[in-house]
Amino acid sequence: MKVFEPMKINGLELKNRIVVSAMVTNYCTPDGNATEKFIAYHEHKAKGGWGLIITEDYAVTPTAGGFVNLPGLWEDGQIESHRKLTERVHAAGGKIAAQIYHAGRETSSAVTGVQPVAPSAVREPSMPETPRELTIPEIHTLVEQFGDCAKRAKAAGFDAVEVHGAHGYLVGAFASPFSNKRSDEYGGTIRNRARFGMEIIRNIKEKCGEDYPVLYRISSVEYVPGGLDIEESKVIARLMEEAGADCIHCSQGVYASTHTIIPPSVFPRAGYVEHAAEMKKAVQIPVIAVGRINDVEIAESVLQSKKADLVTMARASLADPELPNKVL
Repeated sequence: MKVFEPMKINGLELKNRIVVSAMVTNYCTPDGNATEKFIAYHEHKAKGGWGLIITEDYAVTPTAGGFVNLPGLWEDGQIESHRKLTERVHAAGGKIAAQIYHAGRETSSAVTGVQPVAPSAVREPSMPETPRELTIPEIHTLVEQFGDCAKRAKAAGFDAVEVHGAHGYLVGAFASPFSNKRSDEYGGTIRNRARFGMEIIRNIKEKCGEDYPVLYRISSVEYVPGGLDIEESKVIARLMEEAGADCIHCSQGVYASTHTIIPPSVFPRAGYVEHAAEMKKAVQIPVIAVGRINDVEIAESVLQSKKADLVTMARASLADPELPNKVL
């Protein structure tokens, strides 16, 4: 089966093409450290045979999170607990990537204690607060903080990082005209809106090395009026590849269209795979498909059709962490 063929992302060799994408567990401590429950949750999947496990959102600053009890790597003191996670995953035969993120306007002061920030002072329709517009010096600082977070992830033993540029979080909010109304160098044209993400990827490569794999997660279609659609997202994906991204993880939706981020059972299986197929036409790097790919035979069909290079089966990994081994 093609799902069990090895795959490389930059220099990272994966034993198969079945990926666990990020799902929020809230299993960490309030200060962002890994707990035994958090470690065991990922360790079980590693033992189950998944090719790559991508963690939930690692906050890049103390106020970046959209949820409580998220993991964090905003300071060096957090490295040790997360090193225990990667050691256990590696001992179980797995590979693991840290998804790094800032929630931007898709959080609230009730969670972070501060007013949310965003590219523009425009409220996300599903959220209670209007965010504060970031200044250019603050944007530059955040680029450094993303890079520093990735550097700590590498020090903690993660095999790669994934920059979360999807679902309307801060990086994705800059890229989208739905949320970015700026008229400076970080707004307007597609390249200007992609600039924040591109600078983050370049900063990570400078701090971690060109050979350290960086994935970029994108909402290929946002399903909101004025939001990203596939052709514009293809340009953004190509710009991220230009900046140094090694893989595009092709998701969809923002909080105002959450049903597309976590499609319910009434949605067709692999219903968004054509987005990944379009991305593959725009970039030379591997593309991951996601969205109700909950049967290995469906995953195999997607790969055989050459619509993606890897597939995520996140909720399948919740239902049965040992699914790959059982199929094999």
